[in-house]
Amino acid sequence: MNAEQSDNRFVALLLANQSRVYRFLFTLVPRREDVEDLFQQTCLTLWQERAKFDPDKGAFASWACAIAQNHVRNFRRREATRQALLSEEVAELLVTAREAGGRFSEECHQALQHCLNRLPPHQMALVEESYREGALKRTAAAAGRSANALYKSLRRIRAILHDCMLRVLAEGGTS
Repeated sequence: MNAEQSDNRFVALLLANQSRVYRFLFTLVPRREDVEDLFQQTCLTLWQERAKFDPDKGAFASWACAIAQNHVRNFRRREATRQALLSEEVAELLVTAREAGGRFSEECHQALQHCLNRLPPHQMALVEESYREGALKRTAAAAGRSANALYKSLRRIRAILHDCMLRVLAEGGTS
């Protein structure tokens, strides 16, 4: 992969995860202005350190949030006298909770993808078509079925996906 492709891939990962990083910062810092400054600093550091990111060692969001956390630590040291912030203990608890929640969210996403891939083609097509804006009524008309009938089919498919995900998560994931 050449440098331009690598940079493009990095930018795509950053764009896909920027809201996670921003929300993470917001859990640790109370003022929006400070969060915005920290977010900009984090993005700059991520760009400067992009060559160090190794997707084989973990998710981009975790790496980005670890860098954001370092910026928050530095911010806390600088701002300790300016205002009362969360204690370091509470901040560490929030980081731990975020990491656990992030892992669970990723496990759920992987389980959903695994279960979607196991759907028969006609059910998968219905799911894909139904989540396009305004597509359900067009899909129903094209299939010669009522929208209500498709809603019922979707409800059954969602129940199948839900049960599948619960089973996959209980078994420890898709790997």
